[in-house]
Amino acid sequence: MKLGTGEMVWFPLEISGVTSSCTKTAAEVFLHGPGMWMAILISVLLLVSPLGVRASETRAGQEADARYAAWTLHDAVGIALKKSPLLASRKNELSASKEGVKEARGQLLPRLDAYSSYERLSDPQVVVPIKAFGGRPPTFSRDQYRTGVTVKIPIFEGGRLWTNLGLARLREEVSRKEVSFTTQELIYHVTNVFNEILFLKSLEKAQKKTLGALKKLRKDAKTRFSVGRIAPVDLMRIDAQVAQQEHDLVAIIQERKRAKEFLAQLMGVEPWRLGEVKGVLREPDLKGLESKSEAISRLILERPDIEKAKKEMLLAKKAIRFEKGLHLPFVDLVGDYGRHAGSGFEGDEEIWSAGVKVGLNIFSGGVISARVRQAEERYLAARNRYEHLRLTAIRQALNAISEIREARQRLFAARLSLKSARESFRIEKLKYETGAGSVTDSLLSQAVWFQAEANVHKAFYDLLHAEMDYKFATGRVKYEDR
Repeated sequence: MKLGTGEMVWFPLEISGVTSSCTKTAAEVFLHGPGMWMAILISVLLLVSPLGVRASETRAGQEADARYAAWTLHDAVGIALKKSPLLASRKNELSASKEGVKEARGQLLPRLDAYSSYERLSDPQVVVPIKAFGGRPPTFSRDQYRTGVTVKIPIFEGGRLWTNLGLARLREEVSRKEVSFTTQELIYHVTNVFNEILFLKSLEKAQKKTLGALKKLRKDAKTRFSVGRIAPVDLMRIDAQVAQQEHDLVAIIQERKRAKEFLAQLMGVEPWRLGEVKGVLREPDLKGLESKSEAISRLILERPDIEKAKKEMLLAKKAIRFEKGLHLPFVDLVGDYGRHAGSGFEGDEEIWSAGVKVGLNIFSGGVISARVRQAEERYLAARNRYEHLRLTAIRQALNAISEIREARQRLFAARLSLKSARESFRIEKLKYETGAGSVTDSLLSQAVWFQAEANVHKAFYDLLHAEMDYKFATGRVKYEDR
């Protein structure tokens, strides 16, 4: 298009999602006059304006949400292991227990302290004791200045120092097993919730398909009702069935929403940032399933929480020895070296001392004996907790095996029922369309069809859940397996 000198042109200007328009003459467009500089200024203002900032933040939020747009089971477990606050807290406790080992080891080493003090006395006292007969008289002063270093080397503490080091190492092992157990527990819950979401998605799909077939039936029934071929009560029954199916569909959708929110919590992300999950329910491979009592008992002992309970039992046992050490004497090497001066730092001289310090408790009002008995009772409690947890784990493993067998058989029966229900609905629908059947029979066959399909999906989910129950009960939940 040819432009004249005085003609006006309009062009859109889009900056940071904001579209504006500028009107300029052809000469101004080509000569880059003041109007062009004004347009550039407006562009810069739009970029730094709150509107431009909000647009940038919106895009950043969308990009952040895109990172969680769709997740496979492997992705969900991976991000949960990285972002779970619960697992992170267990790792923090493990780091703290490692520092506890360093603290206990440090108590075995000599202790060196520096000191400095000043005192104002009511009466003058000697600053430095007499060092020899016939020497210079000692200096007296009400002001006493002291500075120096002290050293303490533990020789024997009734075995408490080495016992304390052993306790710290056991606490570290307990924390390590707690991290391992929390990891397996997190994978277990993420897997089950993820499979539940897939199950509800399959159920929702089947419900929509059934609802679609029911709505077609209602449309045909309305046509028949308009010509007087069916009674009003039959149409009301169909409407009631449609309403019930729509309610069930909403219930499934909301249940899936709640499951996704729980999955987001396990993964350590906000629920609104988590998109749809990806995957399908598949029948698990159960060839390596151990069902013998000897194998189960062996696997149970490898569970992290069982190992943790065993370490806690040893920890409580070692604590008894720690408390009994209070009945034994302690022996320390002590030393002191420094300077001592009076008022105005008069009589400033060095002083030192070295020796052995021995102590033994004679009577503590029964405190030490009570602490020993308390430690003994805690050991018995820890031993009983270990035994209870071991028996509980055995029951969980046996229950999981029983549930696996039941779910496999239920899945087989549900598949047969679904095939039969689908064919029955096809026949009843055909009979109804030809006038040989009633609407009640058609509705009943449709309900049986949907229930059979729901039973298949539920059996799949129960079988996968039982498999995870068995792996969790035997301590065999691994990230690499997912």
